[in-house]
Amino acid sequence: MEKLLSRKWNQSFSVILFILYTAINLSFLIKYGIRQSFVSIYLLAAVFIIVHFFIFKYSSRIFSKLTEKPFILKAFIVVVTLAYIGLAHVLKDPYKLNIDRWQTMEYSLRHWLHGKYIYDTKNFVGNYPSYLPGQLLVAVIFFFLGNVGYLQVAAFLLFCYTIIKEFKSREIKLLGIFLLGVSLSYIYEVVCKSDLISSFIIVSAFIVYWHRKFEKDYFKNPFLLGLLLGFVCLTRSVVIIPLILFFMKPFLATQMANKVKVGIGFILTFSLLLATVLLPAKDFDYILKYNPLQLQGQANKYVTLFFLMITVILAFYVRRIEQVFYLSSVIIFTMMASYIVETIMRGWTFDYMNVSYLATALPFCIIGFCYTRQKDMEIENIP
Repeated sequence: MEKLLSRKWNQSFSVILFILYTAINLSFLIKYGIRQSFVSIYLLAAVFIIVHFFIFKYSSRIFSKLTEKPFILKAFIVVVTLAYIGLAHVLKDPYKLNIDRWQTMEYSLRHWLHGKYIYDTKNFVGNYPSYLPGQLLVAVIFFFLGNVGYLQVAAFLLFCYTIIKEFKSREIKLLGIFLLGVSLSYIYEVVCKSDLISSFIIVSAFIVYWHRKFEKDYFKNPFLLGLLLGFVCLTRSVVIIPLILFFMKPFLATQMANKVKVGIGFILTFSLLLATVLLPAKDFDYILKYNPLQLQGQANKYVTLFFLMITVILAFYVRRIEQVFYLSSVIIFTMMASYIVETIMRGWTFDYMNVSYLATALPFCIIGFCYTRQKDMEIENIP
């Protein structure tokens, strides 16, 4: 009975996570598919859904056969990496294609490196940048390499490393890396030299690493943890959702000395990084007018507060690492979907909506889905 109940719950999580994964990528297909007239968008969507159904239903059988040859996994990673490097050079003129992402990133980095305030300068399509200093710190490495698009290539390799270290089964490793490698939303990020999903890959990798390293006591090295949290929280504001789910309950349970050390480390990194973007401002009123957190907020403040409250409540019920990824996927996807609903209510058409924000849930969906597959294997071994 216990085995049957565990399998039923696990299958439910598996279906939900894969539906979210499919919905994220389908939104990109629809948004950009309706801009062409060669193939009906309904046909494209139908084929896309059928293909993903077969991936969900039969990937275990296919990948179990493929992984009989150990070189397959390495070969796939190499091929995708080379393809991503090539895709990072496909679009050379953001102005002709009306794509503002890497143009905004590049001038934001130039302003930041020269000590200028970055949040008061519009890009060529009239939008203000909203990059947090943690993002800038990561992206500047690839700016000096000559192509900010390499950030997503590096994020893909970080994701591969995380999957390989976390899961023992070669089948699951190949599955997780395959799902990111062929994801339309991630391919879009690479082509447009965007940095959005990379922030959530970084926090996913950080959570998995910290759990593996300090599984028995997350606060064994509290000062270092605080330093890292100060950096991670300044990549994207939404990353606080998985961090709350992962750390809040053990943080409340740890001794006061650890809480103080975490707080000191966090304040140190957070303050230093934030100072690099805020000190160049003319005055405090100028910061209030051009505020990166306000620019990053996609839903209204009441919706954001609602999801934060839900996250805090659910954090008390988290017992296992996989639950962090299950809940993060659902909460982040639903939160970003609420932004799209809000834009629909304002009268926007689908082709003008920024569906890319749905992709912030992508790394959590994939890793969570891999956990469900791992759980399937464990259930099968229960006598």
